[in-house]
Amino acid sequence: MTTNPKVSIIIPLYVIEDRFFRDLLSYDQLNYDNFEVIVVCDKKVNLPKLKNAPLKLLLTGRRQTGPAEKRDFAIKKASGSICAFIDDDAYPHPNWLSEAVNWFKNPDIVAIGGPGVTPPDDTFWQKISGYVLESYLCSGEIQYRFYSGILKELRFVLDWPAYNLIVRTDVLRKVGGYGSTFYGGEDTLLCLKISEYGKILYNSHAIVYHHRRDFPWSFLKQIKGVGVHRGYFFKKYPETSRSVLYILPITLTIMLLLGIILSIIYPFPWLPLFLLSFSFFISLGFWSIRRHNRPWLASLIGAFGIIATHMTYGVSFLKGLSTQNLRR
Repeated sequence: MTTNPKVSIIIPLYVIEDRFFRDLLSYDQLNYDNFEVIVVCDKKVNLPKLKNAPLKLLLTGRRQTGPAEKRDFAIKKASGSICAFIDDDAYPHPNWLSEAVNWFKNPDIVAIGGPGVTPPDDTFWQKISGYVLESYLCSGEIQYRFYSGILKELRFVLDWPAYNLIVRTDVLRKVGGYGSTFYGGEDTLLCLKISEYGKILYNSHAIVYHHRRDFPWSFLKQIKGVGVHRGYFFKKYPETSRSVLYILPITLTIMLLLGIILSIIYPFPWLPLFLLSFSFFISLGFWSIRRHNRPWLASLIGAFGIIATHMTYGVSFLKGLSTQNLRR
């Protein structure tokens, strides 16, 4: 008989594709003996059977619900004392739960977060997106969210993405779950609420593999959504979102646009200065990716991707900042 607490793994299913069904089979490889997998969807799908755990399908009975709404639906049905949230485009490392659950013996800890790393079988263009996110020049001090090799020690955090967030079920129910319709950034609000009951611990060994969006368009579309929500949260939830890290891309965006305008109006001396500065930034971006032993070509493309990411995020942040009432 197991002594491990039961974990309810909750997956909000939004994009139904073959990759998701293949990734589901990875839950049979978990080195943990007491869990259930709950898939939440708006419509019926045929799920494969797992050998080592029950796999449940919950239907919301609604149309086009967001991930926060789906997770809240599952929290009410979860039988585990711990809920482990993961996205439908992610799958766990075999030691995911065993590395995380043990820390709940500390009553002061209400949640565990771990990195979402790029899977080794992602395509070239997906890996470019991953390299951009892993770069310090792009993600700054939170690059450890995307790359397990950066920060090895444990640390407490204020905010953590729901693609790899493990929370006490009783605390989730006390705070009313996610309690929002946000599609992107919904985890920020949840972390703000659960932090009133304890601490959120980051463990670099509690790893999930998170498939990236194809670079550039799908990836930048995702970044756009992140920027809009972060801009809105900057004014709405200053406790976790009012950080220099989140507004730095706006400064870079303004500087880049100003450099382009000045170079057009006053080619000399601004054009040479702009080209020199741009080349320097590209060089830094290239090095920030290449230092992780990434391919040369991918590092070069990723360097331009870092600039595109900051530009997209910066403009979207301003849009979110000016939004009066963001619903999704």
